[in-house]
Amino acid sequence: MDIRVATLCDFAQVREGLLFVNSAGITRVYRESFPSPIGVMLALVLEMSPVEATAPHKIRVRVEDADGQKLAEITGEVQVKLGSGHDPGELVNVPFVADFRGMKLPAPGRYQVAIQPDTDGANPVALGFRAAVRNKS
Repeated sequence: MDIRVATLCDFAQVREGLLFVNSAGITRVYRESFPSPIGVMLALVLEMSPVEATAPHKIRVRVEDADGQKLAEITGEVQVKLGSGHDPGELVNVPFVADFRGMKLPAPGRYQVAIQPDTDGANPVALGFRAAVRNKS
């Protein structure tokens, strides 16, 4: 299993095996004051072999502060049923979404979303972002 797409966004959903993403690539989160909701979602596309895709896999996603302390964690499971539309040996794209919009950030600063698949050899991915107070002009 490889993580082929990983982005923070305003909104994401999976429909009919496809990933829909709105306003992707977030690296800054501006808020009037803190603590404040993070207001972002994580959108992933996992690439798996047909054998991997039909077995259940857990994905652990953590929001961490700059010191690596866990602020929130979501563990989800992915598994697909392959239909007749796949060629033998064809790699399978599996979309995954984690919703952190309501989670509160305690203060301005650096944070990251760390993604860890349960598959041996799968590389973890971390997406960093900064939370800051919005300038009132």
